Amino acid sequence: MPVLRQIATCTAPSTLVVVRRSRRKERDVDYRVEVCARHRWLAERDWGKPFTAEGVGGRCGTVIDYRDYDQVVRSHFDLWLRSLAMHGPEDHGGDVALALTAAAEFLAESRAYREAGGVTAALGHAARVAEAFVAGVFGAEEGQAQVLAALSAAETVVVADRGA
Repeated sequence: MPVLRQIATCTAPSTLVVVRRSRRKERDVDYRVEVCARHRWLAERDWGKPFTAEGVGGRCGTVIDYRDYDQVVRSHFDLWLRSLAMHGPEDHGGDVALALTAAAEFLAESRAYREAGGVTAALGHAARVAEAFVAGVFGAEEGQAQVLAALSAAETVVVADRGA
């Protein structure tokens, strides 16, 4: 199940694409990142190389992530969440819901993020969805999709707040 992520709020059309081919038999591509020339650094820093011009024309900052749930969650923590909220699953016995809850609480207590409540609210929502998933409110596939959608929304808010 592909996940849409937005790593820039730029509305320019993409001019460069990073396509990470998968080594797994069940999928051809791990992810596809599209950026404009001005935001090339986002893809270089976090998503790797090489760039191609093949298939450009989407919106800058769009990521289509085809990896499995655990890999996408790990990517969220590695690329933006840990540096923002100082928590990761490894700090909470591998429990994503606990890590997201701790991260949301950290931001709620932080003066900077209390004033910019969008990030705190979006991450709090992602934490509640993850808790509901762990509690069995959702089936596996639906729960994973809900958590990834909430994390993607939170990531987009963070990007907007950072002005990327």
